[in-house]
Amino acid sequence: MANTNLRLKRPSSSTRLLSRVAVFDIVWAGASPFIAFVLRDNDLSDILDRAGVITTYCAIAFFCSIIVFQWFQTSAPIARFFSVSDALELLKACVIIAALSAALAFLFTRLDAAPRSIPILHFILLTSGLFAARMLWRLRGMRRESRGQKVTTVTQHVLIIGASRLAWFFSKILEELAPGEFQIVAILDEQPKMQHRSLNGYPIIGAPLHLSKIIDEYAMHGVSVDKVILAVPSEELSGVAWRQVTQTCSARNIGLEVLSEQLIPGLFKSPRKSFIEGPAPVDAQSFEPSEVTTLIDRPFWKIKRVIDFTIALSMAVLLSPVILAAVVLALLDVGMPVVFWQQRAGRNGAPLYLYKFRTLQTLFDRRTQQKRDAQYPSSIGQFLRATRLDELPQIWNILAGDMSLIGPRPLLPVDQPKDTGLRLSVRPGITGWAQVCGGKLISAVEKNALDEWYIRHASLALDIIIGARTVWMVLRGDRRDEQAIAKALAARAQSNREGFAGRTEPDDESELFSHVDQTEALSS
Repeated sequence: MANTNLRLKRPSSSTRLLSRVAVFDIVWAGASPFIAFVLRDNDLSDILDRAGVITTYCAIAFFCSIIVFQWFQTSAPIARFFSVSDALELLKACVIIAALSAALAFLFTRLDAAPRSIPILHFILLTSGLFAARMLWRLRGMRRESRGQKVTTVTQHVLIIGASRLAWFFSKILEELAPGEFQIVAILDEQPKMQHRSLNGYPIIGAPLHLSKIIDEYAMHGVSVDKVILAVPSEELSGVAWRQVTQTCSARNIGLEVLSEQLIPGLFKSPRKSFIEGPAPVDAQSFEPSEVTTLIDRPFWKIKRVIDFTIALSMAVLLSPVILAAVVLALLDVGMPVVFWQQRAGRNGAPLYLYKFRTLQTLFDRRTQQKRDAQYPSSIGQFLRATRLDELPQIWNILAGDMSLIGPRPLLPVDQPKDTGLRLSVRPGITGWAQVCGGKLISAVEKNALDEWYIRHASLALDIIIGARTVWMVLRGDRRDEQAIAKALAARAQSNREGFAGRTEPDDESELFSHVDQTEALSS
């Protein structure tokens, strides 16, 4: 699966104490829950009778909104360039605000005098208001820019071939950098389903085979095509279409350019190779696709996701005092920001932002940029690590769907085993079978074998056992479970012998079998 998440977060030393929050967002965060009650009741006497409940809910909702706005940095995107990814982040923030407000309000007031539809109305009003404001700001910015644009008397007419993302990107470039100098006439595409549709407002009017006819038809309307832009690799066009395009452009003396080669020369060394290739969902040399599909298509994983979300949301509410205490400790120890992020490999190898409370100083000072010694945590940092309190921000990873409570622990790219196998086929976990069977005391080969054993035998009963053993591990520290390690290594070795786990290199296989022999000797 290709990696589409190309945006990295700020390093710790460049993170501000407070992010920007728009005045309208603050006002609407306080007004939307009250409006929800007004729309629901539409009776002033009922509203006055429940003034206490309404005030409490509105205060909780306002507080939750400010915290979530800060966490998501909802006002950071420039309104003029508000994108789909920005919209999705804003939608996530609204969902969390509504859910968290309802959960906290229920905890304090039991919502006895409040209709159950209030959280839904609150979410709808909050979302619609925030999105409407951003759309108005965007339209206002576009109108201001259009007023300042210079109109040129010489306009080149461009015809694009290929209704692709690159075509959309190119159209936006022309609108931003050369409005009036270039005008997109239309778009052609070979796919019949694309006909009579539009891309960024430009019509898709036919196929490349009809290029000559379309040029003549526009000429009748007084529009001469000056350039043809190919927005897909030439190899993606059929041979007949490619010959028709080149012959027409040559005969009419019209410029023909392949957009990808013009933007980044030498980009496509291989005709059908993508610029960025993400890791494959499963290592094809390690496991048979049928086995992987059978394991990850079990209904258990869907049930597990529901359980994870429910438990994580409950933990976020019940452990809020503990989380607040950990925030204060981290703030006193290392300062702002209190949350540290680290990119690791998640499900299917996709980038995963793993969150923790910071226990080390930043490598660079925000002002002097002077390098510091950040290799050793203080006593407070050691306490947060020993009690696993530094892992509490990963509750958010679970709510977001990036992680599970129990599963293979996400690793840094340099720590990934050579054979990722099943490890990356499921959501990683805060704790897992490898953690409770040795944690930091086991090797990478043993950890990989234990994680694969868990995926093959995953069940609700096993998750309960891992959860209980995690509590015991926090109290007594890491201990090697030689019997479980030997069992996992033996299963891994047997799977290799039978051919279900793929074909490993001789060095890897001998290393695995040597671990089996050593572990069996220790356990005996």
